[in-house]
Amino acid sequence: MAVKERAITRSVLLSRNLISEIHLALCPLCSLNLETHQHLFLHCHFSWSVWSIILDWWNIKWVCPSSVPDLANWWFVNGFSNLEKHVWEACSYATLWSLWLARNDTIFNNSSKQAWEVGDLAKTRVAMWMKAKFDIKVYTVEEFKIFLDSIRKLKL
Repeated sequence: MAVKERAITRSVLLSRNLISEIHLALCPLCSLNLETHQHLFLHCHFSWSVWSIILDWWNIKWVCPSSVPDLANWWFVNGFSNLEKHVWEACSYATLWSLWLARNDTIFNNSSKQAWEVGDLAKTRVAMWMKAKFDIKVYTVEEFKIFLDSIRKLKL
């Protein structure tokens, strides 16, 4: 939904007249800008921090793309193969999902998380998904998160 820009953000609700006041359409993660797809999933300082945590995990520096579809185009054109490719691709889904859940938790449960917590949750999701998909038993979830470089080189 995020990549196709079909998630029901507050800007969508505002455009459908389901929110009547602009201040109610602000991003719940930063309260600074209108909650659009681009803002929520990429340009919000909170989201940017989470993406930076994930990309630091891979030792990658990047420039934020202008849109979520541009992110997907960049993310899925890579030179990785085998397990490394699956882990890399899972990172994008886990990060988007983790950001959406953090947003919903803020709205519906009046709870807030730090960017490092959401980044860690995304890493945990990646580790759990990959361990299940490839039946990786030699590493725990925590070890998977710590030893990503070694795991990327596994031949499965």
